[in-house]
Amino acid sequence: MKNLIMIAACLGLLGPLMAGAQEVPAATNELLVEEEPLVIEEVITRPPDPLPTHRGSDMPDAFKGADPSRFGVSGRVHKMPAKKSKKREKGCWRGKLDLGLNTASGNSDILRYNGSLTGSKETEENYYFLEAAGRYGESDNEKDTEHATGEVKYHHRLSERMYSAVDGNVMHDGIADVSYRARGSLSLGRKLIWTDRTVLTLEAGPGYVEERKGGEETGFVAGRIAQYMEILLTDSLQVWQSVEYFADITDSAVYFINAEAGLETVLIANLSLRFTVEDRYDSNPAEDKKSNDLVTTTAFVWNF
Repeated sequence: MKNLIMIAACLGLLGPLMAGAQEVPAATNELLVEEEPLVIEEVITRPPDPLPTHRGSDMPDAFKGADPSRFGVSGRVHKMPAKKSKKREKGCWRGKLDLGLNTASGNSDILRYNGSLTGSKETEENYYFLEAAGRYGESDNEKDTEHATGEVKYHHRLSERMYSAVDGNVMHDGIADVSYRARGSLSLGRKLIWTDRTVLTLEAGPGYVEERKGGEETGFVAGRIAQYMEILLTDSLQVWQSVEYFADITDSAVYFINAEAGLETVLIANLSLRFTVEDRYDSNPAEDKKSNDLVTTTAFVWNF
Protein backbone atom coordinates (compact mmCIF):
# COMPACT_ATOMS: atom_id res chain seq x y z
CA MET A 1 0.00 0.00 0.00
CA LYS A 2 2.79 2.32 0.91
CA ASN A 3 4.41 1.54 -2.35
CA LEU A 4 1.28 2.44 -4.28
CA ILE A 5 0.98 5.72 -2.40
CA MET A 6 4.59 6.61 -3.23
CA ILE A 7 4.13 5.74 -6.93
CA ALA A 8 1.00 7.93 -7.11
CA ALA A 9 2.83 10.79 -5.46
CA CYS A 10 5.68 10.50 -7.92
CA LEU A 11 3.30 10.44 -10.83
CA GLY A 12 1.61 13.56 -9.42
CA LEU A 13 4.88 15.40 -9.31
CA LEU A 14 5.99 14.22 -12.73
CA GLY A 15 2.79 15.46 -14.44
CA PRO A 16 3.43 19.17 -13.99
CA LEU A 17 7.06 18.67 -14.86
CA MET A 18 6.19 16.94 -18.13
CA ALA A 19 3.66 19.63 -18.99
CA GLY A 20 6.28 22.33 -18.37
CA ALA A 21 8.78 20.44 -20.51
CA GLN A 22 6.33 20.35 -23.42
CA GLU A 23 5.64 24.12 -23.13
CA VAL A 24 9.34 25.12 -23.19
CA PRO A 25 10.02 24.17 -26.82
CA ALA A 26 6.85 25.95 -27.90
CA ALA A 27 7.96 29.11 -26.14
CA THR A 28 11.53 28.89 -27.43
CA ASN A 29 10.36 28.41 -31.05
CA GLU A 30 8.63 31.83 -31.16
CA LEU A 31 10.79 34.44 -33.03
CA LEU A 32 10.62 37.96 -31.72
CA VAL A 33 10.80 40.36 -34.70
CA GLU A 34 11.97 43.78 -33.65
CA GLU A 35 11.09 46.75 -35.94
CA GLU A 36 14.12 48.66 -37.18
CA PRO A 37 14.02 52.39 -36.35
CA LEU A 38 13.17 54.71 -39.29
CA VAL A 39 16.26 56.57 -40.32
CA ILE A 40 15.53 59.97 -41.97
CA GLU A 41 18.34 61.06 -44.19
CA GLU A 42 19.01 64.80 -44.03
CA VAL A 43 18.70 66.35 -47.47
CA ILE A 44 20.91 69.39 -47.93
CA THR A 45 19.39 71.86 -50.36
CA ARG A 46 21.63 74.39 -52.13
CA PRO A 47 20.19 77.63 -53.49
CA PRO A 48 20.13 77.76 -57.30
CA ASP A 49 22.91 79.57 -59.05
CA PRO A 50 21.97 83.20 -59.69
CA LEU A 51 20.90 83.97 -63.23
CA PRO A 52 22.81 86.60 -65.17
CA THR A 53 21.47 90.09 -64.63
CA HIS A 54 20.48 90.53 -68.26
CA ARG A 55 20.62 87.94 -70.99
CA GLY A 56 21.11 89.06 -74.54
CA SER A 57 17.44 88.55 -75.37
CA ASP A 58 16.47 90.71 -72.37
CA MET A 59 18.59 93.72 -73.28
CA PRO A 60 15.64 95.86 -74.45
CA ASP A 61 14.27 95.52 -70.90
CA ALA A 62 17.57 96.35 -69.19
CA PHE A 63 16.84 100.06 -69.31
CA LYS A 64 13.61 100.82 -67.48
CA GLY A 65 11.38 102.26 -70.15
CA ALA A 66 14.35 102.89 -72.45
CA ASP A 67 13.69 100.21 -75.02
CA PRO A 68 14.63 101.43 -78.49
CA SER A 69 11.90 102.55 -80.83
CA ARG A 70 11.44 100.98 -84.24
CA PHE A 71 11.69 104.38 -85.90
CA GLY A 72 14.34 107.06 -86.23
CA VAL A 73 12.81 110.39 -85.20
CA SER A 74 14.07 113.70 -83.86
CA GLY A 75 11.78 113.41 -80.84
CA ARG A 76 14.15 110.99 -79.08
CA VAL A 77 14.38 107.46 -80.43
CA HIS A 78 15.24 105.98 -77.04
CA LYS A 79 12.74 106.53 -74.25
CA MET A 80 14.74 107.89 -71.34
CA PRO A 81 14.81 105.48 -68.36
CA ALA A 82 12.25 106.73 -65.85
CA LYS A 83 12.95 105.73 -62.25
CA LYS A 84 9.95 104.06 -60.63
CA SER A 85 7.75 105.00 -63.56
CA LYS A 86 4.67 102.97 -64.24
CA LYS A 87 4.84 100.59 -67.16
CA ARG A 88 2.80 101.66 -70.17
CA GLU A 89 1.14 99.31 -72.58
CA LYS A 90 2.56 99.16 -76.07
CA GLY A 91 0.72 101.48 -78.43
CA CYS A 92 -0.34 104.13 -75.90
CA TRP A 93 0.53 107.82 -76.11
CA ARG A 94 3.55 109.19 -74.25
CA GLY A 95 3.98 112.87 -73.43
CA LYS A 96 6.73 115.30 -72.45
CA LEU A 97 6.48 118.82 -71.08
CA ASP A 98 9.61 121.03 -71.15
CA LEU A 99 9.87 124.28 -69.20
CA GLY A 100 12.89 126.60 -68.97
CA LEU A 101 13.54 130.10 -67.59
CA ASN A 102 16.62 132.37 -67.72
CA THR A 103 16.84 135.73 -65.93
CA ALA A 104 19.52 138.33 -65.17
CA SER A 105 19.53 141.77 -63.57
CA GLY A 106 22.09 144.45 -62.88
CA ASN A 107 24.21 145.76 -65.73
CA SER A 108 21.82 144.01 -68.09
CA ASP A 109 18.23 142.88 -67.64
CA ILE A 110 17.45 139.58 -69.31
CA LEU A 111 14.28 137.52 -69.27
CA ARG A 112 13.91 134.45 -71.43
CA TYR A 113 11.60 131.50 -71.13
CA ASN A 114 10.78 128.54 -73.32
CA GLY A 115 8.55 125.53 -73.35
CA SER A 116 7.41 122.63 -75.48
CA LEU A 117 4.82 119.88 -75.39
CA THR A 118 5.35 116.64 -77.30
CA GLY A 119 3.36 113.46 -77.74
CA SER A 120 4.33 110.20 -79.40
CA LYS A 121 2.69 106.87 -80.08
CA GLU A 122 4.20 103.70 -81.51
CA THR A 123 2.69 100.47 -82.80
CA GLU A 124 4.28 97.50 -84.53
CA GLU A 125 4.08 99.22 -87.91
CA ASN A 126 3.59 102.96 -87.33
CA TYR A 127 4.97 105.88 -85.36
CA TYR A 128 3.21 109.20 -84.62
CA PHE A 129 4.90 112.32 -83.28
CA LEU A 130 3.42 115.74 -82.38
CA GLU A 131 5.22 118.80 -81.01
CA ALA A 132 4.40 122.41 -80.18
CA ALA A 133 7.21 124.64 -78.90
CA GLY A 134 7.95 128.30 -78.33
CA ARG A 135 10.42 130.70 -76.75
CA TYR A 136 10.33 134.38 -75.85
CA GLY A 137 13.00 136.70 -74.52
CA GLU A 138 13.78 140.29 -73.62
CA SER A 139 17.09 142.05 -73.09
CA ASP A 140 17.13 145.50 -71.47
CA ASN A 141 13.35 145.63 -71.94
CA GLU A 142 13.65 145.02 -75.69
CA LYS A 143 12.35 141.85 -77.31
CA ASP A 144 15.18 139.74 -78.70
CA THR A 145 13.53 136.32 -79.02
CA GLU A 146 10.18 135.35 -80.52
CA HIS A 147 10.04 131.89 -81.97
CA ALA A 148 7.31 129.24 -82.27
CA THR A 149 7.10 125.88 -84.08
CA GLY A 150 4.61 123.11 -84.66
CA GLU A 151 5.54 119.71 -86.07
CA VAL A 152 3.77 116.51 -87.11
CA LYS A 153 5.45 113.24 -88.16
CA TYR A 154 4.18 109.90 -89.34
CA HIS A 155 6.48 106.94 -89.97
CA HIS A 156 5.57 103.56 -91.43
CA ARG A 157 7.88 100.56 -91.11
CA LEU A 158 8.64 98.89 -94.43
CA SER A 159 11.22 96.35 -93.24
CA GLU A 160 13.55 95.78 -90.31
CA ARG A 161 15.69 98.77 -91.28
CA MET A 162 13.62 100.74 -93.80
CA TYR A 163 10.68 103.07 -93.19
CA SER A 164 8.72 105.78 -94.98
CA ALA A 165 8.18 109.20 -93.38
CA VAL A 166 5.69 112.04 -93.83
CA ASP A 167 6.74 115.27 -92.12
CA GLY A 168 4.99 118.62 -91.66
CA ASN A 169 6.38 121.72 -89.94
CA VAL A 170 5.24 125.32 -89.37
CA MET A 171 7.64 127.93 -87.95
CA HIS A 172 7.37 131.61 -86.89
CA ASP A 173 10.35 133.81 -86.03
CA GLY A 174 9.53 137.44 -85.30
CA ILE A 175 13.16 138.51 -84.83
CA ALA A 176 14.21 137.05 -88.21
CA ASP A 177 11.14 138.67 -89.82
CA VAL A 178 9.69 135.29 -90.83
CA SER A 179 5.94 135.53 -90.42
CA TYR A 180 5.63 131.83 -91.20
CA ARG A 181 7.47 129.04 -92.96
CA ALA A 182 5.43 125.93 -93.71
CA ARG A 183 6.98 122.85 -95.20
CA GLY A 184 6.03 119.26 -95.91
CA SER A 185 8.05 116.30 -97.12
CA LEU A 186 7.82 112.65 -98.05
CA SER A 187 10.97 110.70 -97.25
CA LEU A 188 12.47 107.24 -97.23
CA GLY A 189 14.40 106.38 -94.07
CA ARG A 190 17.17 103.89 -93.43
CA LYS A 191 18.56 102.75 -90.06
CA LEU A 192 22.32 102.67 -90.58
CA ILE A 193 23.14 101.75 -86.96
CA TRP A 194 20.52 100.18 -84.71
CA THR A 195 21.63 98.80 -81.33
CA ASP A 196 20.32 98.98 -77.76
CA ARG A 197 22.57 101.98 -77.10
CA THR A 198 23.17 103.72 -80.43
CA VAL A 199 20.87 104.82 -83.25
CA LEU A 200 21.90 106.42 -86.54
CA THR A 201 19.32 107.04 -89.28
CA LEU A 202 19.25 108.81 -92.63
CA GLU A 203 16.19 110.21 -94.47
CA ALA A 204 15.85 111.70 -97.96
CA GLY A 205 13.00 112.72 -100.22
CA PRO A 206 11.09 115.55 -101.93
CA GLY A 207 9.21 118.33 -100.19
CA TYR A 208 7.58 121.72 -100.58
CA VAL A 209 8.22 125.01 -98.76
CA GLU A 210 6.01 128.08 -98.55
CA GLU A 211 6.91 131.11 -96.47
CA ARG A 212 6.24 134.77 -95.81
CA LYS A 213 9.55 136.47 -95.07
CA GLY A 214 10.25 140.20 -95.04
CA GLY A 215 6.68 140.86 -96.14
CA GLU A 216 7.06 138.74 -99.30
CA GLU A 217 5.51 135.34 -99.97
CA THR A 218 7.40 132.62 -101.83
CA GLY A 219 7.05 128.91 -102.42
CA PHE A 220 9.22 126.26 -104.02
CA VAL A 221 9.67 122.52 -104.49
CA ALA A 222 12.59 121.31 -102.42
CA GLY A 223 14.75 118.30 -101.76
CA ARG A 224 15.28 117.17 -98.18
CA ILE A 225 18.09 115.21 -96.50
CA ALA A 226 18.09 114.55 -92.74
CA GLN A 227 20.32 112.63 -90.35
CA TYR A 228 19.63 111.70 -86.73
CA MET A 229 21.91 110.10 -84.14
CA GLU A 230 21.25 109.21 -80.51
CA ILE A 231 23.49 107.48 -77.95
CA LEU A 232 22.46 106.19 -74.52
CA LEU A 233 25.72 106.65 -72.59
CA THR A 234 24.42 105.32 -69.26
CA ASP A 235 21.06 104.20 -67.91
CA SER A 236 20.24 107.83 -67.11
CA LEU A 237 22.25 109.92 -69.59
CA GLN A 238 21.52 110.34 -73.29
CA VAL A 239 23.04 112.54 -76.02
CA TRP A 240 21.72 113.23 -79.50
CA GLN A 241 22.47 115.15 -82.68
CA SER A 242 20.48 115.91 -85.85
CA VAL A 243 20.92 117.83 -89.12
CA GLU A 244 18.22 118.68 -91.67
CA TYR A 245 18.88 120.27 -95.08
CA PHE A 246 16.18 121.77 -97.35
CA ALA A 247 17.08 123.22 -100.77
CA ASP A 248 15.17 124.67 -103.71
CA ILE A 249 15.58 122.18 -106.55
CA THR A 250 15.42 125.00 -109.13
CA ASP A 251 17.88 127.32 -107.32
CA SER A 252 20.69 125.72 -105.30
CA ALA A 253 21.50 129.10 -103.70
CA VAL A 254 18.20 128.98 -101.75
CA TYR A 255 18.35 126.57 -98.84
CA PHE A 256 18.19 126.37 -95.08
CA ILE A 257 19.76 124.07 -92.49
CA ASN A 258 18.49 123.11 -89.05
CA ALA A 259 20.97 121.44 -86.68
CA GLU A 260 20.61 120.38 -83.06
CA ALA A 261 22.74 118.73 -80.38
CA GLY A 262 21.90 118.06 -76.77
CA LEU A 263 21.97 115.86 -73.72
CA GLU A 264 19.36 114.75 -71.21
CA THR A 265 19.84 113.21 -67.79
CA VAL A 266 17.28 111.67 -65.44
CA LEU A 267 16.99 113.37 -62.04
CA ILE A 268 14.15 111.74 -60.08
CA ALA A 269 11.08 109.72 -61.04
CA ASN A 270 9.76 111.14 -64.34
CA LEU A 271 11.78 114.36 -64.12
CA SER A 272 14.91 114.99 -66.18
CA LEU A 273 17.17 117.90 -67.12
CA ARG A 274 17.84 118.75 -70.79
CA PHE A 275 20.40 121.01 -72.45
CA THR A 276 20.25 121.72 -76.20
CA VAL A 277 22.08 123.82 -78.77
CA GLU A 278 20.22 124.72 -81.99
CA ASP A 279 21.72 126.30 -85.08
CA ARG A 280 19.41 127.59 -87.84
CA TYR A 281 20.88 128.84 -91.12
CA ASP A 282 18.90 130.60 -93.90
CA SER A 283 20.87 131.26 -97.08
CA ASN A 284 18.41 133.96 -98.13
CA PRO A 285 17.37 135.90 -94.98
CA ALA A 286 15.06 138.88 -94.83
CA GLU A 287 16.56 142.27 -95.54
CA ASP A 288 18.91 143.51 -92.81
CA LYS A 289 18.75 140.14 -91.03
CA LYS A 290 21.53 137.65 -90.38
CA SER A 291 21.60 134.21 -91.95
CA ASN A 292 22.58 132.32 -88.80
CA ASP A 293 20.80 131.97 -85.45
CA LEU A 294 22.35 130.03 -82.55
CA VAL A 295 20.16 129.21 -79.55
CA THR A 296 20.97 127.35 -76.32
CA THR A 297 18.24 126.03 -74.02
CA THR A 298 18.21 124.52 -70.55
CA ALA A 299 14.93 123.05 -69.37
CA PHE A 300 13.34 120.61 -66.95
CA VAL A 301 11.43 117.80 -68.66
CA TRP A 302 8.42 116.03 -67.16
CA ASN A 303 7.53 112.67 -68.75
CA PHE A 304 3.92 111.51 -68.52
